[in-house]
Amino acid sequence: MEYQRFIPEGWNETKDELDNNLLNKAFLSGDILQGYVNNCDSNYNLHIDLGNNIKGIIPRNELEEINTDEFGFCSPSICRNKVNNFVQFKIKEIYNDKNVLLSRKNVQKQALEWVKNELKPGMVVNRHCKKYEKIWSIC
Repeated sequence: MEYQRFIPEGWNETKDELDNNLLNKAFLSGDILQGYVNNCDSNYNLHIDLGNNIKGIIPRNELEEINTDEFGFCSPSICRNKVNNFVQFKIKEIYNDKNVLLSRKNVQKQALEWVKNELKPGMVVNRHCKKYEKIWSIC
């Protein structure tokens, strides 16, 4: 039986220390990284400590691909529910050695494309969910 992890939720619960070389490589290659959400600010942006004094931010308009309003913003509760959890992201922009703009939305787009194009009957999709660890694809 084939297994696939469903992203953009965190795939493990370890806090990795990212450095500028790894961030630059991920930015250029489009790799998906993971981080721990420390805070949701008053504008509903997520703040992630990437390690080595590097701060990442996922702006509210980069948080969700689905379930957004006509302006592209998700519900404030989505931001608040991500605090103290791991999320996956792609690097959208590197401002300097200490500040990085991140996108969870781009990871969601990639996950949705995988679901549309590659999910097959009988595949087991592992996902981050407290109630269910696995869901079955029924097509």
